[in-house]
Formats: sequence, structure tokens, C-alpha cells
Amino acid sequence: MTADRRKRHLKILELISTRAVRTQEELADALAADGWQVTQSSVSRDIASLRLVKVDGVYRRAPASRARDPDELRIAEGVLTAEPAGDALVVVHTPPGEANRVGIALDRLAWPEIVGTIAGDDTIFLAVSNQAAQRQVLRRLRAIAAPSG
Repeated sequence: MTADRRKRHLKILELISTRAVRTQEELADALAADGWQVTQSSVSRDIASLRLVKVDGVYRRAPASRARDPDELRIAEGVLTAEPAGDALVVVHTPPGEANRVGIALDRLAWPEIVGTIAGDDTIFLAVSNQAAQRQVLRRLRAIAAPSG
């Protein structure tokens, strides 16, 4: 996923969490008002990629049904992307305001590969011991956050 697409996805999640967005056109207009040049078809692909659903006529994130453990559920619902950074860092992006909740869930799971977490508003830095641990954490995060369909 490109950095621009990831930023646009984060903006879409911010928009749907702060206002009632009922149509793809409303979402495209809100993005355009914020400086994004998007088409209806790109917004449609973003909605599918983010697994958004309509609840009471407005777009929301779909509940994650695969996760069994409450902490895994928090991770499944909260992780948008997880990418390596350097040899011993994983950067996780979440919807705005969700990083702390996901970071706590990761801390509770106590994965041995993670030696520390720092959570901001929508970004979490996971310090890992080495590249092998980094690959393992990325695999685990992506498996939990993957769509269940």
C-alpha cells in the first residue's frame, strides 16, 4: 500500500468516526474538501479495502468476527496497516484515537518478540529484538487483522 493511500484510508476512517457519511459521494466530497483528489471509483475501492459497512445508513468499520480473544478483537478492529521500519521496529497505523487501545491489547498478549510499545493517537511503534522477530510480529498482526471472509 502506498503512503498516500494509507493516509487517505486514515482520513476516511477519521471522517466516518467524526460524522455521519451516508454515500460514496458524501465521502468523496468530504475528502475533496480536505484537499484529496478522488473519484467515486477510488472511494468505492477504499470502502471495500477498509471493509466498511453501512449501519443505520452510515458507513462504519465492520466488526471483526474472526478474533476469539478480546485483545485479538481489539487488534483486528484497530489495525489498519503494519509495516517494518529498519531492522527492529514495526509501525502500526490505526484509526484516529485507537492506537492506545490497540497498544494495550498488544501489551496484554505479551508476544515475546515485542520488547516495547509506544502508542500515540493513530500510530504505534513496536520495538522488536531483531529482523526475525519483526517478520514474526508482522505475520501475527496481519493474520489477526486480515478480513475473515
